Amino acid sequence: MSDLSEYGCCILTDVLSPERIALLKTKMDQQYEAEEALGELTPDRGRSNKIVIPNLINKGQHYLELVSHEDTEALASHVLGKQWLLSSLTAHMFKGTTPEVELVHRDQGQVPASLDQPALLNLFYLLDDFTPERGSTVVFPGSHRWPLAHRVHPPAAEKGAQVTVPAGSLFAFEGRLWHATGASQTGHRRRALSVFCSAPWLRQQENALAATSHDLLENADPTLRARLGLKTYGTLGNVNGTRVPHQRVAFGSVDVDLPDFLIGENAQLIPTGKTRLPQSLNTKYSTDV
Repeated sequence: MSDLSEYGCCILTDVLSPERIALLKTKMDQQYEAEEALGELTPDRGRSNKIVIPNLINKGQHYLELVSHEDTEALASHVLGKQWLLSSLTAHMFKGTTPEVELVHRDQGQVPASLDQPALLNLFYLLDDFTPERGSTVVFPGSHRWPLAHRVHPPAAEKGAQVTVPAGSLFAFEGRLWHATGASQTGHRRRALSVFCSAPWLRQQENALAATSHDLLENADPTLRARLGLKTYGTLGNVNGTRVPHQRVAFGSVDVDLPDFLIGENAQLIPTGKTRLPQSLNTKYSTDV
């Protein structure tokens, strides 16, 4: 926590066991291959060697466990406060060489640079070694505290430092830190899972209410529901429709219950949509979560 405050980034080693790393690598590779086999329904990955598998919320309990991991909870609460939200849960995989460093950027680029506090925190659970030869992240330690004039235009990539972090580590960096993906000389497959956390007043990267199976939302424990945004924050985050058990009638933070109907003109009842998981996964989440 001290390093995260001073440098804007920190590294915790030996967070994941070798068995856990092997499981997550297998699951990630299987997920990628399965999605590639969807044909015309395969998500557009773009032309980069950086493969992003989004919305892992629906793709297995083995990913959700990283959201509730004690180190996730400790660091995110330290940086963003106890009511932090899960902005997105994604897998990052690099395949092949990359000739040049990615554009140097700050993750909270949508937030005014004059804001003197972090609004985002990226937690990378590393499944492969991150080394300069493999294109590890270029960081500018302390840049989250630079004067305002140096927070708007990115510094030159060659002035940064590339991290060397072993697989099984947690590499964390806050949203104001200048950073970039390095150039990969070797082309080794490099995998990481990103638990991207945000302040409770900032819009999430993944629209959780629209993108998460309602079966999962209904069966998730209260903490996960809150991280996905199903808890109000003051006057923010309400879902208003027909009466629900925990309807908010005054200020304060309460759990959000999804109504059976939204109310339209002249009190016309509009059914809320339900995105259902396949029965095999529905059974799993009702017992595991």
